[in-house]
Amino acid sequence: MDFKWLDSVGFFAIDLGLDRMLELLKRLGNPERSLRFIHVAGSNGKGSVCTFLENGLRGCGYSTGFYSSPHLIRLAERFRINGKTVADAPFERAAETVRPVVESMRGEGNGPTYFEITTAIAAVLFARQNVDFVVWETGLGGRLDATNVVVPELSVITGISLEHTEWLGSTLAAIAGEKAGIIKDGVPVVCGPLKPEALEVIRRVSAERHAPLTEVSAYDGSFRIFHLPDGSPRQELSLEGETVRIPLPGAYQRNNAKAASAALKILSEKFGFALHAALSSLEHACWPARMQFLPEKNLLIDGAHNPEGAEALSVSLRELYPGTKFHFISGCFADKNASEVLRFLAPLALDFSFIDFDGSGRAVCSPARLAELLKQYADCPSAPRTLEDALSSLPRPELTVLTGSLHMCGEALAILRETC
Repeated sequence: MDFKWLDSVGFFAIDLGLDRMLELLKRLGNPERSLRFIHVAGSNGKGSVCTFLENGLRGCGYSTGFYSSPHLIRLAERFRINGKTVADAPFERAAETVRPVVESMRGEGNGPTYFEITTAIAAVLFARQNVDFVVWETGLGGRLDATNVVVPELSVITGISLEHTEWLGSTLAAIAGEKAGIIKDGVPVVCGPLKPEALEVIRRVSAERHAPLTEVSAYDGSFRIFHLPDGSPRQELSLEGETVRIPLPGAYQRNNAKAASAALKILSEKFGFALHAALSSLEHACWPARMQFLPEKNLLIDGAHNPEGAEALSVSLRELYPGTKFHFISGCFADKNASEVLRFLAPLALDFSFIDFDGSGRAVCSPARLAELLKQYADCPSAPRTLEDALSSLPRPELTVLTGSLHMCGEALAILRETC
């Protein structure tokens, strides 16, 4: 299918607000009103929490839709039905339903953004598939995000950090206020581990909206790390009194799994499904470019793209491979805090390959700039390389870690033709 009509909108165009989205859905007959949503927001961890929720619900026999962003390789990845990327035919039919409405609104000078269009496609698609639950991930913020046009069964807020400050505010409290926009009157809320400044906001908004709040602290229980015969890392932990295995390694994934289990517990009490069945299904969760290990390349791909993500990655690498240093393939967009990201990664580096990847029109931080920033933290070799060249040298005896941008991770997976 030709998606030039959608690509012409601009992949990274941002124009926050709900009026266009509400009008778009109204002209489509409000397909979202027939669906049950779990709405998830957060600076870090929301995609992982979403995939845990999706797998937990499917493990109890429910059909699911899962809308996420951005896509890594193909647009269709944003739309999953029962754990699989949507097939071409229903996806194209949903897109063709949305297209004339979009073009009509454009003609009126009120054209929806790229993300608003894909959100509408998701609503049409999931309504036609008549799924039991939709796991609904925000794009940017929450209050004015295009996804914030539904009344969910449950709202979930994961980690909150200083990111997209030009849109969401320059303090944790301001950003938390934007994320708290998904909290609806009387709808239960689960929040993951938050810093006090952010947690105070979530508590206040939940109280104002009479939304029962479940606060999830950082995971501090027992756990066991193990590796499959091909070297893929896994972990086992205790959630809600159950021993649970998850395929997503890293300390931060224990926090994500704990938040998801709290959400599943609330849903199980409301809808009467077996929590044990939901938690045992977390073992099948799959989330590309999040601590994704490719054994044949001895490569770990992680989309950490802000300081909090880089810190979580560094903690996880030390936990999985104590005393080890790594080859890094890294690149990032120019508006990211590259210096702080490198501060966490540099102590673990044997060397860096800095990538000037295709930013699809968005400015990318140059390899020369990254090399200059690296000097503040480590005296290790670095070199500018193309992504294709860096990947062609794999596998190497030591583990290689590719990180810094989800967009670049997607390019790498496309080159390697890998999925999970």
